[in-house]
Amino acid sequence: EEERDLYQSLYSDSRRQFNDYVAEGVVLNNYANIFTLITRMRQMADHPDLVLKRLKNGANSTKMLVNGGTIVCQLCDDEAEEPIESKCHHRFCRLCISEYVEGFDGDQSKLECPICHIALSIDLEGPAIEVDRALAEKGSIVNRIRMGGEWRSSTKIEALMEELYKLRSDRQTIKSIVFSQFTSMLDLVEWRLKRAGFETVKLQGSMSPSQRDSTINYFMNTPSCEVFLVSLKAGGVALNLVEASQVFILDQWWNPATLSQASDRVHRFGQKRPIRIVHLCIEDSIESRIIELQEKKSAMIDATINHDDQALNRLSSTDMQFLFNN
Repeated sequence: EEERDLYQSLYSDSRRQFNDYVAEGVVLNNYANIFTLITRMRQMADHPDLVLKRLKNGANSTKMLVNGGTIVCQLCDDEAEEPIESKCHHRFCRLCISEYVEGFDGDQSKLECPICHIALSIDLEGPAIEVDRALAEKGSIVNRIRMGGEWRSSTKIEALMEELYKLRSDRQTIKSIVFSQFTSMLDLVEWRLKRAGFETVKLQGSMSPSQRDSTINYFMNTPSCEVFLVSLKAGGVALNLVEASQVFILDQWWNPATLSQASDRVHRFGQKRPIRIVHLCIEDSIESRIIELQEKKSAMIDATINHDDQALNRLSSTDMQFLFNN
């Protein structure tokens, strides 16, 4: 009930701001701001701390994170996955800024940096900025939150815990993959799982190729390692995780192809177990609206002769209004 009250307060503020943009006829001019409003609501549905700790710390939090070794995406305000930098020196997750660019529906003349609003110039295929993982760990949300007795889990994390407990057996180890688009959410899940006695590993976009390989090999070859925590931004391609048979997707995205690519990591040659894919969704939230939007977009694409995959990623003004209206 407390989480619902917090969510409803955030939703009311976000909807009011969105309606102001509609009334002024400046929805598309504020695409980055609206993207941020939607992201905050999605994070609130995962765990209130993903939003409240940032709001409490304000600008100093971002400065601390950057100085602490973590690069923060200036669109999703989470640890940047495969961070890339624009010519105006703003840094983003590769996926976040790519989807932001696609949101302009091909009208590149209006493409602005979402931070300083000058013409955006960024190499979406360029090399990622290197991150010092040891320093980045110090900047994780787990170290920014007082994780003592007063720390509270969330409805979604406890729903995941219940599902994972059901899979435990004296006869065999059933391995699971847990996907989230937010690195901070994975940090909280990891902390909660370890406290409950689960052995886990985590894959993030900021890892080096050798770190990725070592992490994957450990999960695949260590029977006691039950749970693989994977960032959606890092786990979409080139992974074969057939040791796992259970997939849990913690947050929803309006492009269903992104989630399908993640689930496909266990649908590989050599898979001998029945596959189960679970989407955890908070009822009557932005997530349930996103699922409806997924279905609308899929139906729209299926009805066309020439499939336009980029249209799945675009968030039109009509899509935005759908997300902000009950």
